[in-house]
Amino acid sequence: MSGNRQKIGKVGEQKAHSFLLEKKYQIIETNWRCLKCEIDIIASKNKELIFIEVKTRTNTIISEENLISIPQQKRIIYAADYYIKKNKIDLNVRFDLIFVERALKSFKFTHIKEIFIPTID
Repeated sequence: MSGNRQKIGKVGEQKAHSFLLEKKYQIIETNWRCLKCEIDIIASKNKELIFIEVKTRTNTIISEENLISIPQQKRIIYAADYYIKKNKIDLNVRFDLIFVERALKSFKFTHIKEIFIPTID
């Protein structure tokens, strides 16, 4: 990822963090890593553990290419499973996506709950 895209991504993650706090989510972890996997935000609300991927764009078009790919879903599920087992968590789990759209001086948030449901292979 280029330096500028990385900076935009970090700003988006910070904005998503603030957005979630305003919506009364409890932030547990940010940029949590497990081997080569990373989960942008791990949060909880209403007795659910939520693994959140953040996508930041400077244009306002949400296209199919912005969705979470199958290989990325598998990495997130692997990391989430590891996190749950390591911390002995017994809560319902959800996987969300937050699009952060950056305009000139403002941000728009699109929170897609249950962007995917893990399947058992």
